[in-house]
This record gives sequence, C-alpha cells and structure tokens, in this order.
Amino acid sequence: MNESCYTAITFAPVQGFIEKSRKLRDLYGSSFLLSYLSRILCQAAIQQDLKVISPAIIDVTQGTPNQIIIHGLFSKADAEATFKQGWQNIVETCRQWIEEQVSVFDYCWKREWKDWSHYAWEFFWATGDTITAAKEALNDIKRPRDWVGINWKGESSTLSGTDAIAWPKLGLVNPKIRPAKPEKQEIEEFYAALSQKLGESYLDRSPKFKLLKGTGREIVAQKIGEAIITPREHLSIPELIKRLITVDAVAEKIQLEIKHPSIELSEEFIQKALQSTTIEIPEKPFKEVNRHEEESWTGWFQGDGDRMGKYLQELAAEGEETEREELTKFSKALMDWGEKDLKPYMKDSKLGRIVYAGGDDFMGVLFQSATSGKLTATECLQWFSDFHELWKKHGYADKITVSVGFVWAAPNVPQRDVLQHGREAEQSAKKCGRDRLALRVLFNSGNHLEWVCPWRFLDILSAYRDRSQKTQNWAHIYQDVAMLEARHAFTKQQINIAEALVDIYFPGYKDILYRKNWFNTVGSAGILGEPENHYEQGEISQYKFNAAVNEWIINLAKVGFHLCSNTSSSSNLSDSSTVAQEDSSLLKI
Repeated sequence: MNESCYTAITFAPVQGFIEKSRKLRDLYGSSFLLSYLSRILCQAAIQQDLKVISPAIIDVTQGTPNQIIIHGLFSKADAEATFKQGWQNIVETCRQWIEEQVSVFDYCWKREWKDWSHYAWEFFWATGDTITAAKEALNDIKRPRDWVGINWKGESSTLSGTDAIAWPKLGLVNPKIRPAKPEKQEIEEFYAALSQKLGESYLDRSPKFKLLKGTGREIVAQKIGEAIITPREHLSIPELIKRLITVDAVAEKIQLEIKHPSIELSEEFIQKALQSTTIEIPEKPFKEVNRHEEESWTGWFQGDGDRMGKYLQELAAEGEETEREELTKFSKALMDWGEKDLKPYMKDSKLGRIVYAGGDDFMGVLFQSATSGKLTATECLQWFSDFHELWKKHGYADKITVSVGFVWAAPNVPQRDVLQHGREAEQSAKKCGRDRLALRVLFNSGNHLEWVCPWRFLDILSAYRDRSQKTQNWAHIYQDVAMLEARHAFTKQQINIAEALVDIYFPGYKDILYRKNWFNTVGSAGILGEPENHYEQGEISQYKFNAAVNEWIINLAKVGFHLCSNTSSSSNLSDSSTVAQEDSSLLKI
C-alpha cells in the first residue's frame, strides 16, 4: 500500500437520480442503488489491502455516502472498472429477470439497456498527498464534468413520448415489422403482465401462501403487483430499474440487501381470498404515499450538517495521522447515528420512514397518523420537537449543527415538485443562519409559505395563546396580521407591532425579540442568523433589521395558522384560505 497517497472517489448524477422519482418506492430504490455502488467501491479497495477512511462503515447498505476517501492508491482503472461492472450487473440483472419472467413478448430493447449500462453515470477520481489535497483535486476534476452524451430517446417517460417508455418494442426501428397491435395497447399489456409477475414472485417466496391457488392466487398476486408497478404506469429504463431493485427476487440476484416491510396477511385473509373475487390487501408490501388517491397532505424533510467543511479543515490542521483517525471516527459516528438513532426514532413514531441517511445527509417522509385518520401537521411538528436533541446523540453537536427543510405538501403537488421545495427549504435554513428548521407549506397551486426558526425557539408554536389565553385559535393572529399588512402597518421604521403581537399571542416569549436573541453567537442560533446579513457600511442597518423582524413574525403567524390551527383541517387548506372576520384589538394600537 502506498501510504503517502490518498484516493478520493465520487460519482454522479446523484441528486438528479433521486429527484426524478415518482413514488416513495422509487426514492428507496434510488437511495439503495447509490449506497450499493459506493459499497462495492469500498469493498474493492479493501480487497487490495487499502484502508477506507470515509465512509467508516460499509456493511450498511442504505446510507453509504457517495464520496469515498481511501488511504493508499486505488488506481483509476480498477476503481472505474469496479464501478462500471457493479452498475452493469444491476442493469443486466433487471433486464434478464423481466425477459425470463415475462417471456410472452418479443424483446427488441437490448441496445437501449446497454446504452444505459454504459452512459448513466459520471465517475470522478483523484489523488493527493493528504486527504485535503485529494478532496481539492477531486473538486477540480468535477468542474468540467465527465458526461458522455448519446442520442437519448428520452430520460423520463413523463417528459417524452412513447419512445422513452421501457417496453419490449423500444428498440424496434423498422416500421415494416412493427406489430399490427397499437403501441399503447401493447405497452399496457406489458406493464399489466409485469405487475402480475411481480406479485407472483412474492407469493412464490412466501410459504404462508401455499394454500392460495387458482383465482384467489391470481387476485392476491395482482394486488401485490399493483403496489409495486401499476399497469397504468409507463416507466423509462432507469425508472424501471429503481422500481425493480426493491423486489426481493431481483435484489437478491444483485446481492443488494434491501430491506422493507413484508406483507403480513392472516390465515383469515387467505381463506377469504380463496372464496372471494373482490378482496383488498390490508397492507401493501411497501407502504406507498397515496396522496392523490386519499387527498392526504404529507410531510417531507431533508437535512444536512452545517459547516462540515470548516470542521474538516480543523482536522487537517492537526496533522495527517490525527486527521485520518478522527475522520474515520467522525464518519462512523454519523453513520451510526443514522442507523441506530434516526431510523429507530422514525420507526417508534409510526408516522413514516427514512428514505436515506448518509451520515449528516438525510431525507424522510411522514405520511401516516400514529393513531388514526389522516396525518396532521401537528403530529409532524411534534416529531420535530425532539429532533435537535436526537441530533446530539452522535457526539459531534458541538462541532456541527444541522439545518433541515420541512415541506407540508398538498395532495396534488407532483412528487418532483415536493422534492424540489424540500431542497429549497433546506437551503433557506442554511441561508438564514444554519442550526434551524425551515417550515414550508406547499399548496396545490404551487404557491407556498415559509417560516425559518432556530431549533431552540421551535416550541414557540406550542406556546401560542389567543386573546382569551385559554385556547390556541390561530385564526386570531392570522386575521390580525392580514389586516395589519393590508393597512401597511409593518414598516421598516419600527418593530412595535411585531413586539405587540408577540406580547399578546406568545406570552412566554416576550423576550424573543430582545437583542440577545437577534443573531447567532457561539453555540447559540439567533432568529435572524448571521449579523453580517444586516450590515451596511460596517454596522447593522436598523431598517434591514426591522424588516427582517417584521417578516419573521408575519411568517410565523401565516405558517403557524396553516400548520397548527385547530379550526382548519389539512384536507381543505388552500392558498386562498379565508377565516371569519372578527374585531381585532391590535387595530387600536
């Protein structure tokens, strides 16, 4: 091993691979694929007697970061060959499984699958005498990118026509031998057959279904298959791959240890299935977020550690050996946190699940109530109430804080838009000063409201009291703010009205607008973040400060109303929500 050298490796597109996902199952598939490709690179390096510094843990399939630091020289030829072989194995396994299991079709698509196996990723490799030098070299190499373009017929079947859909005749270009059957009909027949076979593959692997035969078996297989791929769906090749690797029969062929809940069906259900032709699966093999079907609002969050680069620079200043050891400990602590703290915390809440947790980078979705009925925003806020304490469990909270973006999304917003807003909300949390949570309400129209709050002040939402001091009717402050805005009462010359609103509606937080809580200090986040954001000519601009304070209180009232109001249900909220007009004592201020 060349101990005087460090190798840094990463690959892309990463974010794009995740964001082009239709369902929660796709997000899971994306996350596991990224982790799997990282894992095989780490294993290949270890087989050459090289030490993987980061990620420190490679026996966790989900959540393995895609930036790899290796102590020693892991040649580019070996690394790239390992990566390409791993991805090609995934692609070929998925294609072969389909052709073997759904063999009634003539397949002309081999070339298109081969193209995706060769040109779907960018691969970056660099070396350096130190860890910092290797990472800097990797960043330099990434700037010009490493993309080989071919004449794609379409990267997403929702953005292109039928020529982007993965179906048996995808590669058939000679019109003389085109089948007489319409394309649309054959595509639908293919996806219906594939869906049915996916359901059957589950039954074949489960001994408890041995009693199911004939019509009963077909119906159960159909229901299970529709939970994975519905006959109505038209997927591109990469979308189809993401969906297939969540199926045990396919994942095992790739040696991908993907874990998700199995169907738990009682003997009573099985007997009913044998006697009836109209049955419903009580629990799907993979819980989907049926936002459109059930008109349910859902909560999506995305988080990232703050100032990671600064901490890693501090490690580099302590010397090569110390940096190497501490980076390994740090990587292990964060990955352990995701696996042993974050995931169990989500599981115990019974509200949803973690999509991925790659160290300090994580994402999850809240989609079901822990008790009964539809999920409420209040339950989501309760989940976040202890999150900051949970973050501290990895032991590095004094070194890195965490910024999280949370989106409370209306049922008819496309998932891709929800994910985009999640990233934007996370960036809002960082831009507003880090160490905070950005709450965003996303309406069906595409409009949104946002309020960003330091973790230490998040319980201000539960401290709200209306003028009677007995209830939490957020309609009162919502009305007052709307009327005051209409009368242009919030001006950059003063914050008196903002202070009065806090005094009336948040009696336990009278000092939140005091100077000591304005800006970030060492170990403490202020409501307005970094002071330099409010500087002009070297000193704080009172006008900028006043405008920021007023905006913070206004957004608190609006977002609080939509997330915490007892008088408004999530099912009928919209960006044109109206509330009954009442007399406002604030109008007399």
